Amino acid sequence: MLETPRQLVARFERGEIDRTEFQTLMAIHARDLIEEIDEVHQNPFAAWLETKRAQSTVKKLLKQHSAFQIREILAALSEAPGFPMANYLWNAPHPDVPLHCFFRIGKEPVFRILSIKSSGKNVTVEMEILEPKNRQTVTLTRDQTWQLRASSISTSADQE
Repeated sequence: MLETPRQLVARFERGEIDRTEFQTLMAIHARDLIEEIDEVHQNPFAAWLETKRAQSTVKKLLKQHSAFQIREILAALSEAPGFPMANYLWNAPHPDVPLHCFFRIGKEPVFRILSIKSSGKNVTVEMEILEPKNRQTVTLTRDQTWQLRASSISTSADQE
């Protein structure tokens, strides 16, 4: 699995990879992004519909949780080892990127948060991921610096 841009920058700053390797790996991310942009230009109505669905999902989440809390959860998910949607969530902490940009409701790979339950140091997030009806529950736990970290991930396909 390709590391997220944030992880690549950290490795580059620590001197673990050189500039050429960093640029090569970042170019892969850039190509993926360009492919997404091409898809939007090829079917603007589908892109608009996807945006509206994502905005609706975020609006529902914001009725019960703050934007800061949602961004914190998305950032923790992006750092979870092996989390398949990390490449879509790596810049979630940046407040200048609208929250709806991180959700994929009708377009695969799907990513939608269904519920968030918080109790003390633990946050449980139920989500639909990769394909419709594929549900995962992730438990995030606050560490000694009060940062959320993924502590367990369970998957179950919905039966309907």
